[in-house]
Amino acid sequence: MTTLTLTFNGPASQARQALGGLLQRFRSAYFVERSSNEFSVTADEATAAELARQPQWSARLPQTRR
Repeated sequence: MTTLTLTFNGPASQARQALGGLLQRFRSAYFVERSSNEFSVTADEATAAELARQPQWSARLPQTRR
C-alpha cells in the first residue's frame, strides 16, 4: 500500500465535487480529508500512480526521515 497527499488545484469551492469523482472512480482507495482542498490517500501502488496523474490534482509522497 502507498500513501500520498492529493491537493486540488482548482477553486476550493469545487474540491468536494472533484473528490466525489475520485471516490466513484477509485473505490479501493481510502481518503482522509486534511483540509478543504488536501486529502491523504492510501491505495495500492497501481491506483496511487493513477491518482497521481489526475488532472486538477497534484500529488506528493510523504517525506521519509533518514
